[in-house]
Amino acid sequence: MEGPLQPGAPATIEPGIVYTHAPDVWALGFHGENIVVASADTGVRWTHNALKPHYRGWDGQNADHNYNWHDSIHDSVGNPCGNDSPFPCDDYFHGSHTTGTAIGDDGAGNQIGMAPGAKWIGCRNMDQGNGTPARYIECMEWFLAPYPIGGGQGDPTKAPDITINSWSCPPSEGCSANTLEAAVEAQAAAGIMMVVAAQNYGPSCSTVEDPAGIYAASYTVGALNTGTDTIASFSSRGPVTIDGSGRIKPDITAPGTNTRSASNTSDSAYTIASGTSMATPHIAGAMALLWSAIPSLQNQIDASRTALDNAAHFISSTLCGTAGPPNNVYGWGRVDILAAVTSGTPITLSAAKRKVGGINTVRLTWSGATSTNIDVYRNGVVVATVANTGTYTDSTGDTGRARYTYKVCEAGTSSCSNDVIVTFRH
Repeated sequence: MEGPLQPGAPATIEPGIVYTHAPDVWALGFHGENIVVASADTGVRWTHNALKPHYRGWDGQNADHNYNWHDSIHDSVGNPCGNDSPFPCDDYFHGSHTTGTAIGDDGAGNQIGMAPGAKWIGCRNMDQGNGTPARYIECMEWFLAPYPIGGGQGDPTKAPDITINSWSCPPSEGCSANTLEAAVEAQAAAGIMMVVAAQNYGPSCSTVEDPAGIYAASYTVGALNTGTDTIASFSSRGPVTIDGSGRIKPDITAPGTNTRSASNTSDSAYTIASGTSMATPHIAGAMALLWSAIPSLQNQIDASRTALDNAAHFISSTLCGTAGPPNNVYGWGRVDILAAVTSGTPITLSAAKRKVGGINTVRLTWSGATSTNIDVYRNGVVVATVANTGTYTDSTGDTGRARYTYKVCEAGTSSCSNDVIVTFRH
């Protein structure tokens, strides 16, 4: 868990925010409106000047923490927030800091957040930086259907759109490779974008090694040295080997060094920290901007990830595998939220399978492509270039068990859809 430093003089807009081009999206009129971002962290100092105006539980005069806050710390000894806190409280600094980078703005020059038009809610899942599988899962379950303080009926209509997960669950906390996988996949299935830190075990390869950053369903974030396109030395690299997948991670990178944001020490305090924890809320805030600008993408996990990935500034690296994109150092590259917003609705793909004369046959349907022709990829290889009619039926020639990964791209370009996996079990 990263430790804070004393900040220098504030900038009006923090350098990391500027480097993502978020202010250019603000200039288009999008600030994260109608999007709810949740903190899963050490808690939040909800009364902080840069956070309070953006708390969903604050109406400008009164606070209502029901459905807006949950505490999964029940058995701590000596914690400054106690146990089962009935209001948002930060027992370290970390949660206030990460929440600030996602949505913070005090209206008086401290523009620390990516999406100041968004609202936030929170769940404390760590005791001064220490978690357990039960705590992490409790917060994820609460996000699916938030319930009042003290318990009661959950309400899925009050679920957040995006969660900030600047934590990892190592074996020392009780996690093995698959401990949190089902819970993470449930978030994605519910349309909740789970943005996750890649961890700080770099610079060696295969150091994205703990849940939840290892999972395909997690949108995993590496850290850049702020203001550059150079990976921070501490930022963990892929491929993921702990589960045998060889999965490329991180998925994307964002500024993550010398990040100035809210502190938990007072309502006007700010502090500086570095880590993939600091990069992660840049991406959570970027997603909030994307969804406020293109509402049709809201809660569409695969299509939204594709939109940010395709718009990212690619940074080549062969340090931990092939150059990509993506690669195991930078993922798809450095986030560029302006490019994602102005590129319009991305290509989205769906698939339906059937047997035709015993042959594995897949009907692909897509939208959002503007080119005359479309390249159809099966398992990474172009199997057809067809007119952009929005549909294509692929007769694979196979008759038995098989697993196919499809995507479609505007012909001859890297403007591509999300991947769709189709499995024939007999």
